[in-house]
Amino acid sequence: MNNKKIVLVTAGSRGIGAAIVKELTRQNYFVVFTYKTNKDIAEALADSLNTEHTVCCCYPCDVSNINDIKKLSALLLEIHGVPYGIINNAGITRDNLSFSMSVDDWLDVINTNLNSLFYINHYLLNEMLIKKDGCIININSISGLRGNIGQTNYSASKSAQYGFTKSLAREVGNFNIRVNCIAPGPIATDMISSIPQKTLKQLVKLTPLQKMGEPEDIAMMVAFLLGHGGRHITGQTLVIDGGLSI
Repeated sequence: MNNKKIVLVTAGSRGIGAAIVKELTRQNYFVVFTYKTNKDIAEALADSLNTEHTVCCCYPCDVSNINDIKKLSALLLEIHGVPYGIINNAGITRDNLSFSMSVDDWLDVINTNLNSLFYINHYLLNEMLIKKDGCIININSISGLRGNIGQTNYSASKSAQYGFTKSLAREVGNFNIRVNCIAPGPIATDMISSIPQKTLKQLVKLTPLQKMGEPEDIAMMVAFLLGHGGRHITGQTLVIDGGLSI
């Protein structure tokens, strides 16, 4: 068992997740991260960080599947111990206008973006409560605050995370466990690669800081909330969008 604080990061193989994994290993956490299909990418990331000694490891897991979460949780507790931090980063989009959206596209997004939070809590939270120390961070989106055309499923899942976060923070605060959301605006990752360049340029013009966010911007806030600086913050949503939503 590793003597560092253990942090679980879902969907940590690329994008914001990979940036979080890199930053937390730099901050001396032991990071367990998941991937769904990109085994080669995930293992390459782990190998690049485990050069001098082991600071992270990765496991396959479809977080929308409760049986996958059950297996991952059992493995995590058996091999690595009770996590200090859980970073619920996994999220997908299946964009379409609501009257054209399929039931499968609705359920895929809700199961991945929202239900997975409950699944992970179901199998890991009690162990964290016993230790009376921990931090849960849900990677959200400003889409949950403002809504987007063609994203009723995604916006609904992210908006529901806010209520989940606030309620859970009230439930576990007396166990010294903090629960917060981080709501990024547009971040330069693969997830927005399908957005037309013209639309992205318009978003940048509407952003007071006149630039896109970087995955590292989110990773540094995760590290802050996990660390000493976030010790008295819970039930909050921290928006990182360059001012787009003000």
